Amino acid sequence: MDKENKLIIGRVSAEYKERYEVIASSHQYISRITGKILHNAKLREDYPAIGDYVKISPIDDTSALIQEILPRKSVLRKKYGDKLESQLIATNVDVAFIVESVGRDYNLNRFERFVVLAKDGKIIPVIVLNKIDLITQTDLNKKLKDINSRFGEIDVITTSTITKQGLFELKNYIQKDKTYCFLGSSGVGKSSLINALLGSNQIKTSEIGSQTQRGKHTTTNREMHFLENGGVLIDNPGIREIGMVSSENGIDDVFKEIIGLSKDCKFTDCTHTNEPKCAVLEAVEAGTLSEDQYQNYLKLKKEADFYEMAEIEKRNKDRKFGKFIKKALEQLEKN
Repeated sequence: MDKENKLIIGRVSAEYKERYEVIASSHQYISRITGKILHNAKLREDYPAIGDYVKISPIDDTSALIQEILPRKSVLRKKYGDKLESQLIATNVDVAFIVESVGRDYNLNRFERFVVLAKDGKIIPVIVLNKIDLITQTDLNKKLKDINSRFGEIDVITTSTITKQGLFELKNYIQKDKTYCFLGSSGVGKSSLINALLGSNQIKTSEIGSQTQRGKHTTTNREMHFLENGGVLIDNPGIREIGMVSSENGIDDVFKEIIGLSKDCKFTDCTHTNEPKCAVLEAVEAGTLSEDQYQNYLKLKKEADFYEMAEIEKRNKDRKFGKFIKKALEQLEKN
């Protein structure tokens, strides 16, 4: 309880249309935001998100008003569709389980995108390779070798909800009072993994298409689940597109090898595309740097740079518009 303002501190555990489920003092409140939050909000990120700690004023035993969003220690976000906005996926997350199945959606570059988003949001990424019952041990070893070569510092867990392989290791990874979110495309088995961890079928799951091998979007809302050991899990709808936002720190952290090589480039502002004596290009040509990883780096960097430039332009336009309004009001007062 916030004694000064007599407000209760709770946590957003689910998002619905214009409503938020907040858990506080062993109660669940269906909550709305105040007009003040609505008035002051300039971006989508100014609204509550799942994982947020908030101050609420209860109206009765089941409803409340969200008065304030407390500072976030971590933020997981991606570009919002084709708009120049970012979308909050979850906040105050400690670990992101990045899930891919061994089927047709298996892709190292997609892993890399999710890892960049996690690291940029100050979240520890962990790779979960799911549905390993579908391939031979030889094929699995090949995939693990590729993953470890690209993501040597990141923990990797292999799982199957059919054979129960890796589920004990995954459950042991989850600690009390820590928050974990599951990220991945539709059909990779995120909800099935959470159900296995919970020991119940709380989350509806669907079979993937036998011909397309593509999953259906079963989870439609972001929801929070609680393990008996005190760990907190967040399920997310399948993400079709992982658009980059301003992720300079995340990109630099994930592509450390390229960043290290760039120090030996002839030009300090080298773009690593066509400049002479570029150490990165030389490494690609020599085969010491993966062509696939290099191309993915360029793609992610371009997306992040474009988003950041668009943000700067938007802020400049907002600033100019604000000055125009101020001058117009001053002129009205004079008249």
